[in-house]
Order: sequence, then C-alpha cells, then structure tokens
Amino acid sequence: MRDLDFINEILAMMPYAKKLGVEATLGDSGGLICSMAFNENHVGNKQLPALHGGSLASFLEITAILELARQQMGLQDIKTIEAGRAAMPIPVNVTVQYLRSARALPCRAEAKVLKAGRRTSTVFCQAWQEDADKPVTSLTGVFIQPKS
Repeated sequence: MRDLDFINEILAMMPYAKKLGVEATLGDSGGLICSMAFNENHVGNKQLPALHGGSLASFLEITAILELARQQMGLQDIKTIEAGRAAMPIPVNVTVQYLRSARALPCRAEAKVLKAGRRTSTVFCQAWQEDADKPVTSLTGVFIQPKS
C-alpha cells in the first residue's frame, strides 16, 4: 500500500478531519503536508476575522497522528487498513503554541517525529498560511503507539 493511499484511508476514518476539511499530500521532498481549506465555521473572532484556536489545534493534532501512522506503516510493515487502525497513535499530551493570528485563509501543516520510542513518540508540528517561514501555530505532542 502506498503512503498517500494509506494516509487518505486513515484520514477517512477521522470524522472531525472531514468536518475540518483536512487533506493530505506529499511534498516535493516526500514529506507529508496537510492542508485545511478556509471555512467560515473555523472563524473564532469575526471582527478580525481570525481562525478559532480549537480548529488550529485539532488540525495540528490530526497532522501529527497522520505522520506517526505513516512512519509506523513502514516500521511495522502494515499492509492493510485494519492493521493501520489498530496501530493508530493515541494522544497523551499536546501543547499548542499560538504564534500569531491566523487569518481567514487556508492553512498548511507539516509534522516531524522528534523521537519514536517503543511505546511513546514525540512529534513537533507547525501550521502556516501563506509563508512556511511564518508559522501561525505549533504543537508538541506525546502519543502512545499501540501494539499492532
């Protein structure tokens, strides 16, 4: 099973990801890039307008889970979506940093696994809008990796 096909099947199992409009692609360097299209329902402050922090945090958590699932697919030689579902990472602790106001625009995010252990993994993830060098939000999370 190809990486992107596997990721899209995992993404389809996340109803909240569908509600947020999260999509996944592979970047030029082969890394996973997630995008969240702008939706009026994502706005938290209509005066600015600015995206709601909960939408941004959820988007980053979904991105981190997808990157971990992708990594585990290779490490555990997962060949079926059922095996992938059993190996789905579970968040233990996430810390979100709101770096600047996220405007009423689409967002993109990329996650990097900092440490992949036997039972837990640590992931860092950033979201940006127009410029990847100006992130709007970042997340550091610890996830349990269930045994498949």
